[in-house]
Parts: sequence; structure tokens; C-alpha cells
Amino acid sequence: MNDSPDAQKRTTGQDSTTKPPRRRRHDYSPEMAALICDRIVEGASLRQICQDTNMPARSTIFVWLEEHEEFARSYTLARQIQIEDLMDESLEIADDSSNDWIDAEGPDGKKYRVFNPDSIRQSKLRIGARKWLVSKLMPKRYS
Repeated sequence: MNDSPDAQKRTTGQDSTTKPPRRRRHDYSPEMAALICDRIVEGASLRQICQDTNMPARSTIFVWLEEHEEFARSYTLARQIQIEDLMDESLEIADDSSNDWIDAEGPDGKKYRVFNPDSIRQSKLRIGARKWLVSKLMPKRYS
């Protein structure tokens, strides 16, 4: 079997000295930690945050949570605020009746209002998704 670099390049599409691109490991900084917490409070998931190339990888954030007590406290508080926002959104969705009825026109040309089941189904789905997420984020309190 030919294990030369040229043979490897032909079979894998890259030469043996080329490493896959790796994200730069970010050193901990209180500013970066605060930015992460701010984005969580705004509703972003950790996955969304870490997709930003200027942000550290999730694994780095998990290490920071273990090593930096202040960041762990801020992160926990940010998650609690995010959960409260999800609960508030659920109430807003439930209370919003603006699309529950729609205007329709009968065969005689008269206009009347009819119930909109699609809007109700969509609202139930949105509320259900938030309830599920909250129950996973805080199972002891919202299971």
C-alpha cells in the first residue's frame, strides 16, 4: 500500500500536512463572559452564540463555567432571566387574540367574521415549544 503524501492527497483530497481549520481558543475575559451572558438574556442559545466566529467554542465556555465562579453565577442568572422571558412570551402569545378571527365573504357577498383555527394551532405550538424548553432548562421547578 502506498502511504506517500501524494497518495494520501489523492484519496482524501488534502495533503497530510494540512490540518482541518480549528477555532482559536479564547482566553477567559470578564468582558467576553459578560457578552455571552447578555446574549443569553436576549434569547440566544449557547449554540447560536458559539456559531459566531468571534465567540469561543462551547467546550471552552463549559471549561470557563468550571473554572470561573463569577461567570458561573452570571451564566446561571442569565439562564433564569431567559426562562422568565420564555414564560412571559407564553403568556403574551396566549393573551394575543388578534388573529383568532378573520374576515370572510359569503357567497352572497356579505362580509362576516369567522374563527381562525390555524392561528389557534400556531399559538398552541408556540406555547408548547416554550413550555417544553422551560421544563428542560429548569426541570425541578417547571416539570
